[in-house]
Amino acid sequence: MKKILFFSCFILIACSSKPQQKPLEAQEIQATSGEIILLGKINLANLQTSSVTPWFNKAFDQVAIDNQKAKDLKPFTKDLKIKVFMGSWCSDSKRELPPFFKMLAAMDFDQDHLEMFAMSEEKTTPSNFEKGLEIYKIPTIIFFKNGEEINRFVELPVTTLESDIQKIITGAAYTHSYAF
Repeated sequence: MKKILFFSCFILIACSSKPQQKPLEAQEIQATSGEIILLGKINLANLQTSSVTPWFNKAFDQVAIDNQKAKDLKPFTKDLKIKVFMGSWCSDSKRELPPFFKMLAAMDFDQDHLEMFAMSEEKTTPSNFEKGLEIYKIPTIIFFKNGEEINRFVELPVTTLESDIQKIITGAAYTHSYAF
């Protein structure tokens, strides 16, 4: 009887866990600098598995965030959509994206509500995903509720990444580093 109960619990857990994300078909191209970069629509799995982004997993594993603070933000993620514009070549993206994704993981944020775009050194994408969004610095992380932009994080934190994200998704006053 214990074996049946154990096996039933195992099957239930295995069937209820969310399948792991698969990398999208992103381009790997030689940038004007000569470096090989990612280009186009990507996802977290691309950052975790691409030979172009070996920095991601190492930084993700090493970064420490306040897990409780992140978990406390979960109720504010209802109806939240996020667009991330980054560069696999960009030092600011390399610095900010690992803790950003660690925060999202602690919030149990649904990756289906996040779109990410790897940009060229000229801050463009092949399909012009950036059109009309005023992407001048990267990373730029745009937060949307009900289809409307509520705020954005641009390149570097005003205070800390965690604090800036908290202000943005809770609706507190926040102005990014390059707001005029």
